[in-house]
Amino acid sequence: MRKVTVRLPATITHIGPALRSLGLALGLYATVEISERADNQLIVDTAGEGAGHYSIGLRHPVTLALMRVFQRLERAPTGVHIRVNSQIPVGAGLGAEAAFWVAGIIGANNLLGLSLSREEILQLSARLVPEPDNAAAALLGGLSSGLMQDNRLIHRSLPVAPLLLVVVVPTIEDYPEQLSTPDVIPWNDALHNLSQIPLLLEGFRSGDVQLITQTLDDRLVNPRLQPRIPGYHHVRETARLAGASGVTIAGTGPALIAFAARDHQQIAEAMVAAFSNAGIAARAWVVPVDTQGVVLSAVQSS
Repeated sequence: MRKVTVRLPATITHIGPALRSLGLALGLYATVEISERADNQLIVDTAGEGAGHYSIGLRHPVTLALMRVFQRLERAPTGVHIRVNSQIPVGAGLGAEAAFWVAGIIGANNLLGLSLSREEILQLSARLVPEPDNAAAALLGGLSSGLMQDNRLIHRSLPVAPLLLVVVVPTIEDYPEQLSTPDVIPWNDALHNLSQIPLLLEGFRSGDVQLITQTLDDRLVNPRLQPRIPGYHHVRETARLAGASGVTIAGTGPALIAFAARDHQQIAEAMVAAFSNAGIAARAWVVPVDTQGVVLSAVQSS
């Protein structure tokens, strides 16, 4: 009987002005164990963040990914037991669902005795996962960039210095998970975003937190996200006063990411208190940039 354990990091793919062009992996993890069963049952156990979020086991993204691969190959084990233990908040802009999908694809690869390489799994994930940008960032770790061209992901890992970041997730009821894309955007705003990306990359490469925060200003998406997050401007100013160099929205939110050279725990506590002042409960983590990406363990038992 085969069993595979997959650990994948949280990811953000809208980093300031770099919309859907950069992915950053963070030190919050989803661990998924997938094992064969001798009977024909599908069992899904969930713990940690997102436990109970998906109404039934068949709708969990790990299960959906497994089934998608099984259907493509027209093969499947008799029964499957899935155990999910996640630190990544669901629906917060931190790539939780993409991590679950990738774990399912890797699980299917191992349960069926396939020998897909990491690159092949990356290409398959880019085609199957609803959030392919997050999927690539989770698999690669660190800082990465990729784009789909002729149904193939072109990607590279980019240099990133060791960094600590503050992640704050407010609890906002009915926060919309999707953001519609406008048909027309102002030319000057598009140029503003594009002009910052080279310096943003240099900030990540060198670990220059000040340079990163000087090039975080997004004029295309963040202005439409900010009104959805009660107390956003108050929280951002509070973070600055507590020592943060800059704050940006993770993905499409509502999680916020604060960059700072020091006093990370102090900043985290200040941001949670600022959300509380706005009547919003929030949680915070101080995490490093993850540089490993996917971590895999597979065993074969009798």
